[in-house]
Amino acid sequence: MKLKRVLEYVKGSIDLVYTMGAESLNKIQSWVDAAYAVHPYMKSHTGGMTSFALGGFMGKSTKQKLNTKSSTEAELIGASNYLPNTIWLKLFMESQGHKMDEIVFEQDNESPIRMETNGRMSAGQNPRHINI
Repeated sequence: MKLKRVLEYVKGSIDLVYTMGAESLNKIQSWVDAAYAVHPYMKSHTGGMTSFALGGFMGKSTKQKLNTKSSTEAELIGASNYLPNTIWLKLFMESQGHKMDEIVFEQDNESPIRMETNGRMSAGQNPRHINI
């Protein structure tokens, strides 16, 4: 059924133009987001995309393996799940001779950003069960 859906999408969007390119091979941009408790058993979903600024070329969308207590925790797990893709791309590009000048990793939720920057106690009392 999934293959049928993909083929129907391809057939219906055959005339769409998708542009991929790079403004610079020395700057990576990644975006990650999580949808809290959208799957059965209250599991969340993570999606991420990486780009060299002109079109996304490396994406991932997966159901999270852990149950989370909040959207903040779902965002933290999402960042943790997607960040290895960005690190792999950085290491790959450097091994090809492209020194990385800038790596931008973006999220849309301030609470997990504060926790990632300042540690878990910067987000109040709710996340005290998070040890890592």
